[in-house]
Amino acid sequence: MKQFLKTSLVVVLVLIACISAPWLLLYLGLSAGEDPPKPAYSYGEFPFYLEYEINGHSVIVEDKVIVRNAGIGLSEGTGKYIKWKQTLASGNKEIVLFEDGEAEKLIFAIRDRNYHLEENQEGNKYDSRPDIYRKARKENMRSFEVMTERELFKYYKIKLIKFEYGEPLKKKTCGINEHQCLQSFIRSEK
Repeated sequence: MKQFLKTSLVVVLVLIACISAPWLLLYLGLSAGEDPPKPAYSYGEFPFYLEYEINGHSVIVEDKVIVRNAGIGLSEGTGKYIKWKQTLASGNKEIVLFEDGEAEKLIFAIRDRNYHLEENQEGNKYDSRPDIYRKARKENMRSFEVMTERELFKYYKIKLIKFEYGEPLKKKTCGINEHQCLQSFIRSEK
């Protein structure tokens, strides 16, 4: 019986080692790589204005996308990268244009604004109108799709009238902790 337990334990340990060893080696290899350069800006506020019409009623949304540097991330596809946390100043998680209980939701998706805080190496522009996503749920099935403005009007009678970003507010990276950095930034803005 003791021999069987020892053999079983060895088999389990070898199996765990075989499964985890490639991932552990990948992690160690990626984490040993060079950190990406520190971004010139670590904080940004991007005010925006959205006006749309739903069933003939005008709706205006004015908010700010707040972007903060969240350190360095690690991905097996890209290696080390700069992580960003993006939130809305209103506290909302997303901009919902239409919601039908749990069944369906239309979201106006603000693109990642950290693009303007990093070095723009590709020369791409992100100033176009954000996408509209439709999230639907039917029993245990969920779907997620991008909608065109034509589909938005055809199926939901929602017409996007105007969308624009205001002047961004960017804060340079400072060498102290984030809380002190933000406090000094807030004081300097007053």
